[in-house]
Amino acid sequence: MAPTQQQPTSESSETTSSQPTETDPGKSTGTGQSTETHTSQPTEPDSGQSAETGQPTETNPVQPTNTDPSNGAINAYAAAHTWLGTPTGEITAITARSDGAMRTYQHGTVYWSANTKVHAVAFNIDSCYQKHLQVLGLPVNDGMKLNGGASQAFQYGQIHWSPRTGARFTTGAIQQYWSAHGWQNGWLGWPTGDELTVKGGASQTFQHGTVFWSNSTGAHAVKGGILGEYAHIAYEQSKLGFPTTDEIKLNGGASQVFQYGQIHWSPRTGARFTTGAIQQYWSAHGWQNGWLGWPTGDELTVKGGASQTFQHGTLFWSNSTGTHAVVGTTLSKYAAARYEQGKYGFPVEDQTGPSQKFQHGSIAGCGKNGYQNPTGFFQMSSCNVSVPSGVFGYASPSKISINANRDQVVNAFISRAYDYLGTRYVWDYAMQPGNGVDCAGLVMQSLYATGMNLQDYNPSAHWYDPWHSHDANNMSGDSRFKHIPLSQRQRGDLIFYPGHVAIYLGNDQVIEAVPPRVRVANMYAGNRHPTGAARPFI
Repeated sequence: MAPTQQQPTSESSETTSSQPTETDPGKSTGTGQSTETHTSQPTEPDSGQSAETGQPTETNPVQPTNTDPSNGAINAYAAAHTWLGTPTGEITAITARSDGAMRTYQHGTVYWSANTKVHAVAFNIDSCYQKHLQVLGLPVNDGMKLNGGASQAFQYGQIHWSPRTGARFTTGAIQQYWSAHGWQNGWLGWPTGDELTVKGGASQTFQHGTVFWSNSTGAHAVKGGILGEYAHIAYEQSKLGFPTTDEIKLNGGASQVFQYGQIHWSPRTGARFTTGAIQQYWSAHGWQNGWLGWPTGDELTVKGGASQTFQHGTLFWSNSTGTHAVVGTTLSKYAAARYEQGKYGFPVEDQTGPSQKFQHGSIAGCGKNGYQNPTGFFQMSSCNVSVPSGVFGYASPSKISINANRDQVVNAFISRAYDYLGTRYVWDYAMQPGNGVDCAGLVMQSLYATGMNLQDYNPSAHWYDPWHSHDANNMSGDSRFKHIPLSQRQRGDLIFYPGHVAIYLGNDQVIEAVPPRVRVANMYAGNRHPTGAARPFI
């Protein structure tokens, strides 16, 4: 049977309600009032201060004595536990938050008090205990072997030891958090540092994360990429403060909430913090699922305000102008003019037309804000799509505004498809209206009218690349379109058949390129059966 985690006796501070409690809120206790911690540099308990009251005490808790306060209990215990070896010192009085006695032996130390009785501490744990006995109090058991190490309980905490991490003590609220998450067998693993005092709370490092505690936020672990970002900005002493939640899983990444902001992480963008007015704008526009996507940089303090980059635009803030996004070619021109430090100053509005207003002028450009597909799907834009030049170098111009909503985007898509009505069907063509298209070419040119860059789907590849000659089938399996059950089809969706794709108009009608020309027809015409559907506009 695998060993189970030891539970302290009523004298232990780990989980019992009868244990003594700290009077100093800056010290960790078994009642959840955690204390001794750090941000970056370990600190040892002040041997000149009482761990319980903060008042000066004797700096040496061990006092020689000519009598045996244990009345022979220490010697009797050692005689029964021969693994200790021979004594290496005399019995001495000790004060470790209560009066007792101790005696050192070859392989450990035996401790006694009237309340805790007599217990041995092996050298692998005793080296840590000797440094922190005023915090931990006296041992309440003989310790126990664990899978991969050992542990021992004391009046006000525990010490855990493993060959890789050494001996580390835990106590109070941080120990309670660790216990609730499986001790050393949980995801945090073994402690790699002692609990350390930091301004406003405490922290402790473990193999796979760090636990932070303050009286107002409680104990929460930070791990992985989010921990790396938190460390980069100076942990709890940064502008974020202490964590107020554990890590939250998101579609495509993770986030964690802190007192004054958040950190978001994704594999593509890494971990970035957001806070204040810029975070409020991002939140109001859908967080990472909105058109801005994930943050790609931390908030940057600039003269007069702040800015932060995201996957699909940059936010700029000043006290007088508020927060506004700049995207697309407008952003490129703004960057060339040295952003807010250049002649234009800060943006005073989000772009809604062909140009955007700034404090000292306007910039004309294209892009997309407002409604947008989530990251990972094809994106829309008011900019025209560029495709490889040549005979097959045509792409329909974008018909949407920079702030077009979904209905406007879908209308532009279908309107462009109707421009091809009656155009002849030519296999592997994706040309201008009246020239020729096939089924995938019609979809391609209609999507270009929403500024959607289809990347490897383009007229040249459709004609010259044998793989892309079957783009209807390729699109039916492409995860950059959101695939949906056929029963959930909506106007503007793609309807797939074996070797064929059509644009859904509603009421079971589709517009499609079939020999001899582009037509509107029933989706089941000719007793055909669709195999699936996808949504290009989510």
